[in-house]
Parts: sequence; C-alpha cells; structure tokens
Amino acid sequence: MIEPIHVAPEVAARFPDVRVLCAATTASPPEEIQAAADQLWATEHERWSGVSRGEIRRHPNVSAYRQFSTRLGIDPDRQAPSIQALIDRGLRNKPLGGWLRINPIVDLLNATAVATMIALGVFDADQVHGPVRLRLTGEREPFHALGAEQAENLEPGRLVLADDERVLSLFSYRDGVQQAVGKETTNVLVLGCLVTGIEEGEVTQAVERAVRGIHGS
Repeated sequence: MIEPIHVAPEVAARFPDVRVLCAATTASPPEEIQAAADQLWATEHERWSGVSRGEIRRHPNVSAYRQFSTRLGIDPDRQAPSIQALIDRGLRNKPLGGWLRINPIVDLLNATAVATMIALGVFDADQVHGPVRLRLTGEREPFHALGAEQAENLEPGRLVLADDERVLSLFSYRDGVQQAVGKETTNVLVLGCLVTGIEEGEVTQAVERAVRGIHGS
C-alpha cells in the first residue's frame, strides 16, 4: 500500500507542493533483483546513451526537480538532481554496462527512477525507528551522510526526512548511513518525491514499479 508520509506543519507552510509517497515491501533473492536491474538499465541505455546534457535538463521532470533544488538553496548545476545525475554519469556517452552498481536493490531502484523519471529513494526498513516524517531540523541535529567519515551537526531549518531517533536524509540531496540498504537487507521502504511539475500519478506508478521489481512480483 502506498501512503504519503507525514509532513510537518512548518514544511507544509514553506513547501505546500512537496509530498513523499512511501510503500513497504520485502526483497526477492538478490540475483533475481540484479537481473531485473541490469535488463532495465540496458533498456534505458538505448534510450539515453546519445543524448546531450541540455536534452536531459530540458526533460520536464528533470526541470521540475532542478527548480525544486533551487528553492532549497542547492545549485542544480553543481549538485544535479538524482535522475539527471544517474543519466549523465551512467548512460550518456557511456558504454553498455557502464552504469553505477551499488547493490541489487539500489541498482533496481536507480534504474526504475531513470525509467520513470521520478526521484526515488530506498531505506532499510529494519533500521528505521518509527514513522518517516518530512520536517525541518532543529538546533545542531547530528547527521552521518553516506560517504562521510563522521557525522556533522546540521544547521536549523534544513529540510530532512527523519524517524523517531535521527535524521535519515537531507531531502532530495543525500541519504544517511544508518538506514542504507546493504547485502543483508530484506525489508525496505520505497519513497517517491512529488513536487510542482510532477503528477501524483507518476510518482505512484514509479513507486509501484520499484516495489514490483524489488519484491519480484
């Protein structure tokens, strides 16, 4: 079942158009997910391998996410939205098979994001404590980002996804280490980002497609 996560009142007031849809599922065997991911990546490679950077940016959904990044104070030319980055780094002018591989679940999710042109995220559900909420940070909340050696204290007012215990993600920008999907992950949360310029039905279909790919149904 796909449900919207809770949006804090201060976020709704500042970003009334932003919503996150979420669904839980269990993962099928890794080799099945990886095979599905590789097949989908190959299809998307045929679609995107010869395009220009300008063509990627002009896609309506990429444009919508770039505008949202600007509203967050993020320069989309320095930190591209996820689907733009996935196409540019893994498919555009890259050989077949040149896409980024992390692990089967993340690979499948990334391929689905490109196929649907919807920003998607995935968390290890067993490492999430309580419901996921979209809120603003308070004073000096710690956040340990993927790829960072140690946690940092966030300034107040950052838009984040959080559970009952910690900040999970700098929204639409960078995920944390605690809920990162790994080789032992069996239960996941799939999240889809809805902003101005993106239709809710698109996000719903993208989340459903990712769930089917991960669950193997």
